[in-house]
Amino acid sequence: MWLYIIQISGLLLVCVLQFFNSMILGSLLLSFNASVLIARTIQKNLKKGSLLNRLGKLILHVLLVMWLTFLINKFIKKILHLESDEHIFKFLKAKFGFGATRDFDANLYLCEEAFGLLPLNTFSRLSDTLLFYVYIFVLFLVTVAAVIVAFRNLSDSNQVQFMEKTEECTIALKPDAAYNFIHTVLFGCLAFSTMRMKYLWTSHMCVFASFGLCSTEVWKLILKCIHLYTPQRV
Repeated sequence: MWLYIIQISGLLLVCVLQFFNSMILGSLLLSFNASVLIARTIQKNLKKGSLLNRLGKLILHVLLVMWLTFLINKFIKKILHLESDEHIFKFLKAKFGFGATRDFDANLYLCEEAFGLLPLNTFSRLSDTLLFYVYIFVLFLVTVAAVIVAFRNLSDSNQVQFMEKTEECTIALKPDAAYNFIHTVLFGCLAFSTMRMKYLWTSHMCVFASFGLCSTEVWKLILKCIHLYTPQRV
C-alpha cells in the first residue's frame, strides 16, 4: 500500500518540478497505481477460500485493475486534452502487427533499428563477461522458488506439512527479492521487444546477479542440494 502511495507521490512531484507537465498526469503508471488502490478497497479477502477460489479472485482482481487503469487513463486524457503520447500506442500497434499506421512519428520509430527486436549477439556479448550465466542461474532458482511460494500462498494455509516441505527445498522468497524478480522479467520482455530499452534490463541484470551471489539463501539451497550444508560454510 505504501509502495503505491510513494509512487503516486513521486509522479505528482515530478509533474510539479517539470512546471506542471500534464503528460505525467496522463501516464499509465499513475492510472495503474490509482486503480490498484481502488481495486484493493473494492475486492478484499483475496487470501480466503480454496485454491481455485483464491485463483479465481486473483484473476478477477487483475482484470479489474486493468479495466480501471484503462478507464482512469482515458478519463484523465479526455479532461486534460492529452494526445502527446498517442504516437507511442500507434507505434506499438503497428510493430506487433495489429494494423498499419500513417502517423509520421510512429513510422519514424519503425524505421529505426534501435526500436527493433533485440539482436541475438547481445547474449554472446553478455556471456563474455560471465554476467549472463550468473543471471540465468539466479533467475532459475528464484523462478522455481517464486512458483512454489505462489502456489503455497494460494493453497490452504492449514497444510502445515506441505509448507514445511517446501520451505526445506526452496529459498525463502522475501518481498524485496520478489519485487526485483518481477522487475527483471518485465525489463527483459521490454528489451526483447525494443532493443533501445535494453539499458534498463542490462543494468538490472547486474543487480539481480549480484543479489544471487551475495544471498545466503541461494548458497544455503545449493549446499543442501549437494549435501554439504552447514551454517559455517554459508
